[in-house]
Amino acid sequence: MNEENVKIARIKKSCHVGKIVSNIFCIIAIVGIVMSIFSAVTIFSMGRKFDDFIAKAEEEGYVDNSNQIGSVSSFVISLGAVDNFDSDIPAVKAALEDHPYCVVYGTFCVISGVCCVILAVMLKLISSVFALIEKEATPFNDKVKKRVTGVLIVTSVLLFLTEGAGFALFGALVTWAVNSILDYGKTLQVQADETL
Repeated sequence: MNEENVKIARIKKSCHVGKIVSNIFCIIAIVGIVMSIFSAVTIFSMGRKFDDFIAKAEEEGYVDNSNQIGSVSSFVISLGAVDNFDSDIPAVKAALEDHPYCVVYGTFCVISGVCCVILAVMLKLISSVFALIEKEATPFNDKVKKRVTGVLIVTSVLLFLTEGAGFALFGALVTWAVNSILDYGKTLQVQADETL
């Protein structure tokens, strides 16, 4: 087995591992989706009982609603002040007046579920890139280049929507660099194939 085949075999092996790991994380994200939906439905169905439960837990010192869930300082989830939430929809306005913590916590669970959906989709896309590279004879071809570039573009757009223009610009630079590397690798692969 020549050196080029050994390197391709290593790439395929690493892509196989990458595919397995990304699928495992995708499953974890799907579990997060299910848990978020279950939590949101449970909280919304409790209504006023949830607010009473939170008030009791706050009195006993188990919950601190000062703009975070729990008291763990290394993991703070900012919910915002409950008094700052407002709506023009009469039913939502009534719910916010009667059981504001139920609405805020339930909405947070829904938003967490949406984030898990986006994460699961991205992980499945990444897994498909690894699977494609593993399946192809060489990672330097048009199919792989298009798939990798597509995933990186989607990632850059998500970075823009979630983290801002700075991270999106960094994502765009990474996309450009990886695209250039794959293009150069494809050129070298064509030259190598022609010399055989």
